[in-house]
Amino acid sequence: MRDRAKMGYVCGNHSMNNCSVFAFQMLTPTRSFVGGVVARRALLFLIAIAAATSSLPAQAKSKGKARNGVVGPDTVALQAACLSGKPGSCQSMAYLLLAGKPIAADTTRAVGFIEQACRAGDSRSCGQSAWMLRQGMGIAADTAKAIALYTLGCSAGDAKSCTSLGFLHEHGTGTPRDLAQAAAFYDRGCTGGDARACGNLGSLSDSGSLVRTDAARSTALLTKACNAKDAHACTNLGISLERGHGVAPSPAGAARLYTRACQSNVLAACVNLGTLMAEGRGIKRNTERAARLFAQGCDGDVAAGCVNLAVAHRRGLGVAVDTNRAQTLFARACALGDAPACTRAQQR
Repeated sequence: MRDRAKMGYVCGNHSMNNCSVFAFQMLTPTRSFVGGVVARRALLFLIAIAAATSSLPAQAKSKGKARNGVVGPDTVALQAACLSGKPGSCQSMAYLLLAGKPIAADTTRAVGFIEQACRAGDSRSCGQSAWMLRQGMGIAADTAKAIALYTLGCSAGDAKSCTSLGFLHEHGTGTPRDLAQAAAFYDRGCTGGDARACGNLGSLSDSGSLVRTDAARSTALLTKACNAKDAHACTNLGISLERGHGVAPSPAGAARLYTRACQSNVLAACVNLGTLMAEGRGIKRNTERAARLFAQGCDGDVAAGCVNLAVAHRRGLGVAVDTNRAQTLFARACALGDAPACTRAQQR
């Protein structure tokens, strides 16, 4: 997930010493990638626990060894059921191998069982095994195999697998960069019910990188994803509201969306909120709080936050005038990839 932003300033002769106000410049839209570590692991364990506790074959329950009066699962029966094409049994074996109870933990074997569940027809398992391979979670990372499994899952109707394929195609990860293909996968994911796919498709369209850009559709997609609590989509919808792209301009609406996304730790949203707050656009002017938001973004490696905080220190907006601190912040923004900040770091 990216929290990258570009922030600029309106200056009389392009010298930072002549900048008197913060001026917002368009952000690069952020994207949501399906399957953060916590969310995916939680999903994996919930599915497997459900399979292990409620849908184990009767013989798998009855033949297991008793521990503290509780009969454990019969792993031999589970493996046989998995081999016979029962995806729930494959997921149960995967859970036991990940948990390390009552058998020794073995992530490689666990991924193998999840993959078997995928090939037995459980489309969600395709995305789960693909994610573990993509991340190298306890096993050697294998992006090519992950893409193959995501493709199986997407073809079988797993919307999240389609979204993941869209993300990989958009960024050229393990496959040639292809924005049209990325848009097609996002569209399938969105149609299949994954709100993050809707948000990513809306952001991709809104970036102008596609041949045909429909501002109204982009805004509708971002709204749908934001309403489904995709904080990145809320950030990008805020950008649309601020720009008046596909919707009537509303700095106040943008400020509300940035606040919501910032509370979900989308740091680009925190920086944007700080900019509006420093300017008093759509929200009460508060340079002290704006400086804190810039610092929050900078601490999270958002270059724009460092640049904005540097300007605040140069002008004494919400913080004490400190030119040495400003130079340090410009240098940090430069190291984070903000080319103009490299020049500003040399200025006094």
